[in-house]
Amino acid sequence: MRWTSGLLLGVAVLAFATGCNGPQGDNAGPPPAQGETTAPAPVEGSVVPEGPNVQEALDVANMQFTLLADGDWAGAWGQWTDTAKKEVVQKDFEKVNSACPFQKGLKIELQDVRPVNMELVELTWRQGDKVGHSALRLTGGKWQYEPAGDTLVEYAGGADAAIAKRKSSDQCPAS
Repeated sequence: MRWTSGLLLGVAVLAFATGCNGPQGDNAGPPPAQGETTAPAPVEGSVVPEGPNVQEALDVANMQFTLLADGDWAGAWGQWTDTAKKEVVQKDFEKVNSACPFQKGLKIELQDVRPVNMELVELTWRQGDKVGHSALRLTGGKWQYEPAGDTLVEYAGGADAAIAKRKSSDQCPAS
């Protein structure tokens, strides 16, 4: 008798879950009024989840990745959170990346985007064989890039130590 109740409850939950995907087809509701537009539905399998301000955050992430790939170190650093800027000064960031620009020219692609709350979106990205993590924070109404802890640790010993570490781990392109 217990397994029958469990089975019925499971079927009811499954039916509820599959039946609550929102309006579809002819049941999608009235068309938009003249002059109004509706946002396109997210593409199945898209890395962009639904959530508040996620697209604005992703625009900042994509700009950060483009700036790094283009070698615009000052522009990339300028998108960082104030907290990250205090840990890595612009002069060191530019010096390290000018001397050993392992990010330059390599496209960075988003692998996963996870909104944590209204002010934080976590990212997983890939650049060649390297997979990394970072975040975007909404600060003062503006999304800012927050590099992961490993990036901040890389610069903790100063620019010269970061350059030496990159060179010793073959992260610098051949000169």
